[in-house]
Amino acid sequence: MKAPWKDGVWVAARIFVGLVFAYAGFAKLLEPSANFEATLLRYGVLTPASIPWIARIVPWLEWILGGFLIAGYAPRLTSVGTAALAVSFLATLTSSKLFLESGTSDCGCFGGGGLHLSLHQIFAVDLVSLAICLRLAALKRFPMSLHSILLKEKG
Repeated sequence: MKAPWKDGVWVAARIFVGLVFAYAGFAKLLEPSANFEATLLRYGVLTPASIPWIARIVPWLEWILGGFLIAGYAPRLTSVGTAALAVSFLATLTSSKLFLESGTSDCGCFGGGGLHLSLHQIFAVDLVSLAICLRLAALKRFPMSLHSILLKEKG
């Protein structure tokens, strides 16, 4: 017999990850892209030529994928996309000298205002987000989601 509370746990987890990503993207979209470019440059992992493109694309991806997770739109595809972003963030962090040396400086992941997390804290958030997204991608049902409404799922 399936425990009904499990659906609620995964709904909450989906919305949590969606809120984190949507907030991070939206906070960066409110600022000039040069601010995020400076943050990316500080990590010292990406080529300087790629940074302007990444600084313009990533906030939109975070915001859109986060919104899709919150709404539960195309949840499997959205979870896979969000997991891919989390993997890229984790790879960037672990490759960064900043992370290896101290880990205490602000990650810059949520723009200049609002939420400030250290590199180690955001690493933990990204790791949890990755785990949640991988599990969400494997689910068969998505209660309380736009997906279930569009497919007229029961429950």
